[in-house]
Amino acid sequence: MKKLLLCSVGATFLAAGIVSTKAAATDGRVTRIVREVNLLPFDAAARPAALNDQVKEGVGVRTGGNARSELTFNDLTLTRLGANTIFSFTKAGRNVQLENGSVLLRVPRSSGGANIRGRAVTVAVTGTTLIVEANRAGRSKLMVLEGSARIALVRNRSQTRDLRAGQMLEVPAGATTLGQPVDIDLNDLMKKHPLITGFGPLPSRDLIAAAARDRGRRGPGDETVYQGQPVGGGRPPIVSVGLPFPGGGIPPRGPGGRNPGGTNDPGRPATGGAPNDPGGNTPPGGGRVPGGRTTGVGGVTTAPPSQSAGGNTGPILRRAPARQPVPRATPPPIR
Repeated sequence: MKKLLLCSVGATFLAAGIVSTKAAATDGRVTRIVREVNLLPFDAAARPAALNDQVKEGVGVRTGGNARSELTFNDLTLTRLGANTIFSFTKAGRNVQLENGSVLLRVPRSSGGANIRGRAVTVAVTGTTLIVEANRAGRSKLMVLEGSARIALVRNRSQTRDLRAGQMLEVPAGATTLGQPVDIDLNDLMKKHPLITGFGPLPSRDLIAAAARDRGRRGPGDETVYQGQPVGGGRPPIVSVGLPFPGGGIPPRGPGGRNPGGTNDPGRPATGGAPNDPGGNTPPGGGRVPGGRTTGVGGVTTAPPSQSAGGNTGPILRRAPARQPVPRATPPPIR
């Protein structure tokens, strides 16, 4: 009888230990506190967070003005919270609810991915480091530091965009469609963003640095060039199709929405001989390059017969010179 009782007690403690270990595996641990950070248990009053606190699934975390915090999970998933943030999680930090504020999420490639849900958008990630900002009015912003992510509207799930490292997408409050992502300067962001500075090095910092180098190494054949874009001395910087021109402008249009000197029909030649770009835009300066050259997709330029070698009438193919990426300042956080 005594042996049976001892076995029963031992089994109880073993089961409790297994449950405790399983719970700890899904908990987050507070590894950084800057100013006011509170935990919001679902069955108790809010209390100040302390270093090494275990944060269980479903427990909210709220930061005050100018406050920041960091949670680390067993699989090395990392979550950093900015000022005025209200956040909770399940699935060991890989299912995140962002009510307000900003969150940096680093998910190891082997962890099976993660999802972030805000009031207006959802973001799906696999092996990625990114920053999501949102406010109660529904404005949202996604910045991908390395890896890739897919963003979708809560109100219209058919509206999705895929972003890769070095891209950002802003979504205004009440949006029913998604715009196009734009490039950001990763090196600038790593030096200035409050979820980067003041913390220890990110485990994915080498991947982010590699992504920044890759964005800066774009060769002339690696990007799409506006058709009709002048090349050579004094030319404007080459900008990928779908991105704004430097300074936030867009290719100008003439009266009635037509391109300067051309039609507005994608794929048809513009008046003057230069084709339109896929979006119907012909960059400033007309569709011809001095000397009769035109620029095609990929930065390939052709010379007229009078410039061909040996008197042949076939075109000479040239590559547009490489450019440095247009620097973009770190965008201000959403308020």
